[in-house]
Amino acid sequence: MNHHPAPVAAASVAPPGSPALAWRCTALIFLVYCLYLPFSGYSEMAYDALNYWTLTERFFRAGRFSLLAYDDALRGYFLPLLNLPAKAVTHFTGADPLVLTRLMGAAYAALFFGWAAPTLWLRLFPAHRLGWGARLAFAALGFLFWRDYFNFVLSDFPALLALVLSLGMALRGRSVGAAGLAGFGSLAASNIRPVYLLAVPVVLGLLLVAQPTARRRLLAAAGFLLGAALLTGPQLLLNGRHHQVWSPLVLSRDARLPTANLYLAQLGWGLVIQKYETSLDPTFPSPRMLYTDPAGQALLQRQGIRHFAGYGAYGAAVLREPLAFAALYGRHLFNGLDVQYPSLLVRRVAGRSGLLSGVQYSVWFGALVVAGHLRGARRWRLGLVLAALLLPCLASLPIAVECRFLLPLQVLLYAVACFGGSQLAWQTMAWPRARIGLLVAGYVLFLTLCFTLSARTRQHLTHDVRVLAPLGGAEARP
Repeated sequence: MNHHPAPVAAASVAPPGSPALAWRCTALIFLVYCLYLPFSGYSEMAYDALNYWTLTERFFRAGRFSLLAYDDALRGYFLPLLNLPAKAVTHFTGADPLVLTRLMGAAYAALFFGWAAPTLWLRLFPAHRLGWGARLAFAALGFLFWRDYFNFVLSDFPALLALVLSLGMALRGRSVGAAGLAGFGSLAASNIRPVYLLAVPVVLGLLLVAQPTARRRLLAAAGFLLGAALLTGPQLLLNGRHHQVWSPLVLSRDARLPTANLYLAQLGWGLVIQKYETSLDPTFPSPRMLYTDPAGQALLQRQGIRHFAGYGAYGAAVLREPLAFAALYGRHLFNGLDVQYPSLLVRRVAGRSGLLSGVQYSVWFGALVVAGHLRGARRWRLGLVLAALLLPCLASLPIAVECRFLLPLQVLLYAVACFGGSQLAWQTMAWPRARIGLLVAGYVLFLTLCFTLSARTRQHLTHDVRVLAPLGGAEARP
């Protein structure tokens, strides 16, 4: 007599890569953050976290809401608009704002780490299968290094989530609606964080290349532009009404700065500061944690720069000493990736974990090894997705970098190590001993180099804002 396995038992396990598994992981991640964030040690918002939360108040004049009342020249309208329902709940119920921002943060974390990022990976590598192990490892790395960011309504993860969703839409954009969502999502990312504007033409290119005919490309382009217009139209009206500049893009202006242009000011700060963080530690003399760069300060003195009046002046400075600038921005790359604290607001400056840094550097090394063995993606699709993710990081390298500015590269390394590594793990069992020995030696050398560079950077930590005085930036926050 033949015995067959019960179909119910087989159906109870979601296959790797299935939507059911993705949503189960998403729900689990949401629950973990909801349980963790109330006990993370933060009792109030401050600095950027508070600023993003209070931006919603700019939609109101004389107690009445108006979309066209928003008048901030530095930040776009879309993220404050997303925060408006939570702000309304706190206003009418008296609830603690952190309760609402933590719920929103948990939702952002769950959607990004549990669903959006793994889904984009599977669209690039359709032959891969992502089980619980790979998905939870990816989410665990996000938790280890970024968990406290989700206490607050910051711009970093909402912007990256919008970009990743738009890339997913572009990859599957066989309808005008999907093309419209790709346009809306990519412009939403750039409205939340203007540096993501560099990714917009790449998303459009990805969408068009994926179309099989000229007619479909024309329809996709029309859908993309319509979605983009729905997002940028209000910004155009706001800029014209309040600042007399008829641009659909965020102006990124700050009247406190010598050039009024935030990015130009950041280019100057990036010469003397290789990394910036914000402290809430009462034992640290200032909220500003400035990691100075002696080589960059010497470069500033040789060039005689006070601030860059325009991008041409910056380009001329780079051409005069290209190798010095390349080395400077190489240090920015390392320090921008070197996450020492899991929060924007550092509660204990001395609370760095050597073990956590070791995990981080190991993930980098693993991602580099795995990247050389990844197969199964169409090169043009993979290349365009990488360009969309990495161009904003490249634009962030010259400035006074914060780790969150390189967030797309950070999570890309996690994904390669966890998702790609899960596909290749079995292959390493067949590697020759000599190859494994060489890999171990390289790993030890890599860890030694990373710990050395990190320690050297920490030696230059200061709170003294006078290091910015030669750039005219002593009164402005980097």
